[in-house]
Amino acid sequence: MTRRRAFDLEGELRTFPPPLVFQMMALGRVRGVLTLRSAAGTSEVFFRDGQLVFARDGGRKETLGEELVRRGLLDRADSEAAARERERRRDGPRIGAILVARGKMRREDLESLVRERIKDTIYRVVDWREGRFTFETGIEPEDEDILLDVELETLLLESLTRLDDARRNGADASDRRE
Repeated sequence: MTRRRAFDLEGELRTFPPPLVFQMMALGRVRGVLTLRSAAGTSEVFFRDGQLVFARDGGRKETLGEELVRRGLLDRADSEAAARERERRRDGPRIGAILVARGKMRREDLESLVRERIKDTIYRVVDWREGRFTFETGIEPEDEDILLDVELETLLLESLTRLDDARRNGADASDRRE
C-alpha cells in the first residue's frame, strides 16, 4: 500500500484561489513552500515569515540564458559557455553568478531580471481556479540568493491589474508576459 504524503495544508483552488491562499500564508507568517498545480502547470511559491520571497514556474520553457539572449542583454556564445560551465560544476555557481563573475552582465541587471521572473510566476498563477495546492512548512528555496522584496499586497494588486488589462484587451492573462 502506497502512503500519501501528509502536507501541512492542502486544498482545491476553486475553493481557495491563489490570492486568498497567499494572504493566508502572510497572515499566518509561515515559512515554507506553497505548490500550485493546475492543467496550466505547476509552480512553487516560497514564503519566509509570511513574506512571499521567491517563486519558480515549472512551466517556464525559456532558461535565464535564453531570456538574456532574446532581450539582447547577452550573446548566445556567452550564454552557452556559462551553461557548459554550470553543467561541469553542478555544485558550483549558477549561470547568473557565472555571467556576473565573467563580467558578462551586471549584478543589478541579474537581480532585476530574476525578480521580474518571480513576479511573472505570480502573475501567471493568480487567476488559476482549477487545480490543487499544498503547503509544506520549513522548505526554503535552495541556492537562491536573489529574493523578492515587494509587499504581498502590492504584488497582488499588480497581478490583478495585469489580469484586468489582459481581459480588457481580450488576451489570456495566464500566457501574457511583459
